[in-house]
This record gives sequence, structure tokens and C-alpha cells, in this order.
Amino acid sequence: MVETVWLVRHGMRMDAEDPHWKETAPRPHDPPLSPTGIEQAHKTGDFLKSQGIRLVFSSPFLRTVQTADAIAGKLNLRTKLESGFCEWLNPLWFPEMPELLSLEEMTGRFASVDADYRSRTIPVYPEKDESHQVFTRVAQTLEVILRAHDGSILIVGHGASVWQAGRFLVNPPTGIRGETCAVNKFQRQDGKWGLELATTEHLEAAKPRGAGWQGIQGA
Repeated sequence: MVETVWLVRHGMRMDAEDPHWKETAPRPHDPPLSPTGIEQAHKTGDFLKSQGIRLVFSSPFLRTVQTADAIAGKLNLRTKLESGFCEWLNPLWFPEMPELLSLEEMTGRFASVDADYRSRTIPVYPEKDESHQVFTRVAQTLEVILRAHDGSILIVGHGASVWQAGRFLVNPPTGIRGETCAVNKFQRQDGKWGLELATTEHLEAAKPRGAGWQGIQGA
């Protein structure tokens, strides 16, 4: 079974730095990383490349895939797109299921994306309750992955999915960091999970300008 779980929120998103981005965006509910976010992602990859991570999982939203791809490139690993770790499908944020890039489009854009991986969970829109609906799908997904693999894994998600994954491991996940590209390390010892590290120190030079957990749309 997996003994170490690294949880990372995606980097700064474009609409957090450019409020006019959505006006001409083809997929306004799936923003990419901003220049700051790209820098954050690469700095996170540099920080994690010597940590012995074996597998990288990412939400299929563009900002999370960009973050995971930058990290996976440093680790020489593939990125497995897992919808179980996607954004909270809150109907107050999304009038319908948000349009995302297809797996074929993702593999064409990002060298690390694993074309053979199939998501363990398919979320159902809408999700009105984060503490129940988002927690349930994140917990179910994480439980399957923990049993199917071993060693150390990385999950790149959103504010909600990172928090709920942390809550599944340690409830409540006191001390977990939720800023963009914050790194949280959970370790299993004697069958019990504990939060071993929660930091943003590796991002100091990137000068992120976003908020903490909530940010834009809580993402």
C-alpha cells in the first residue's frame, strides 16, 4: 500500500491575475495557469524531484494538468488524469458541467500525460455539498489508489479536493496548507496517517499574489 501522499494545490490561475481573461476565453470555466502559476509549478517540481515520488495523479482541469506536467517533467514521471480529484462542481460556480480538454487534446499538449490511464471515478454534476459529495468521491478515489499502489504518490488538485483528501487521511487535517502550489506531505506510520510537512517556502521567489484556500471560485 501507499505509505506517503503528497498533496499539492495547482499554481496561480490566469483569471486571478488577469480579470479580463474570461471575456475572450474559449473555455471560461477552465482557466490555465498565469505566468506566476507556471513559475510556481516549476519551483514545486524542483522541490519534489528528490523526494522519491513514484506516481503523479492530477485533476483533469487545465490548471492542474499544467501544474502536474511541470512537476512530472522534473520527476521523469507520467501524469495520470484522475477526475476523482477534480474541482468542486458547485452549481454556483458552473451553470453546467464545465467543458474541459479531452484526453487526446491533453496528450497532444502535455508530454507527461498518460494516454492509457482511465479515471477511477467520474464525478456527477452538480455537487451542492462539499463536505459530503466532494469528500465522498475524493475519499473513494483515494482509497482505491492507496490500495492499488505502493511507495510515494503525488496528487495535484484544487482547494476543495486537496482539503478533502487531507481530511480523508487525517480528520480534521489541522495544519494543511491551501495556498497555490503549497506542498503537504502525509506519512503512514503503524497504520495511521499523519501530516509530516506543510510548506510554501519553496515558492518565495515566485511572489504569488493569490488568496489562501478560497481564491477564485474556491479553486
